[in-house]
Amino acid sequence: MDHLCPVCNGLVALKQACSRCGNRLDDAGRLYDFYGDYSPYREIDDAKMDNGYPDRQKNQCLHTGWCPQCHASEMVIVQEWTPDRLNAQKDAHQ
Repeated sequence: MDHLCPVCNGLVALKQACSRCGNRLDDAGRLYDFYGDYSPYREIDDAKMDNGYPDRQKNQCLHTGWCPQCHASEMVIVQEWTPDRLNAQKDAHQ
């Protein structure tokens, strides 16, 4: 495990404002999960290889944010954590 998404793993909540109305977006899941019927079952790095975004090289996880206020949806880029960052978070909470 080189990197992990803190939102997918429940370590932090998605923190992004809607670009239309400014309300806080709800996390609607990984963008990759919307690609097709079997996309939620693909390996994450496999999905990153052909999605057209530089997320694999930049260690990012693409999420879909949904606004409960204006019903807009948009892509949210979440920076993945390294094992060192994860350990630092654990130490900070002890």
